[in-house]
Amino acid sequence: MRNAQMFVAIFVIFFMQGLASIAGTEDASEPHFVKGKFELPLETDAIREQWEALGYSLCEFDGKEKGWSSERPERHKGEHTHPWYILFAGKSGKMEFIIQGQRFELEPGDELYYPKYAVIAARNLYDGRSEWFDCWKHY
Repeated sequence: MRNAQMFVAIFVIFFMQGLASIAGTEDASEPHFVKGKFELPLETDAIREQWEALGYSLCEFDGKEKGWSSERPERHKGEHTHPWYILFAGKSGKMEFIIQGQRFELEPGDELYYPKYAVIAARNLYDGRSEWFDCWKHY
């Protein structure tokens, strides 16, 4: 009985630390990156469920063609901000994100978070289309 109680106590501690880590990401003021977090192919229903539990919505697939860059004036305004939090899961290709001066390369299976109003720029590093799954949170 004592071993079972100890196991439950240890499990609860690890579980709560994991929840605190995930919950901390949602309001963090710094970008967060996890290499290879998701198995491929992406199970977007499971990812959506996890992220929606954190208050994210407006989930969608998106992508950019070879050579795309937020620095190209006909496409965007270079460095910019968004008034919402965003979580990304890489699906294919390779994207570079510069968030608050930090550089991240999003590849299939990776997770990337950036906070609202963070200064960002992005470009497709892949020799083809890069795609991802993302969800936004407005508050």
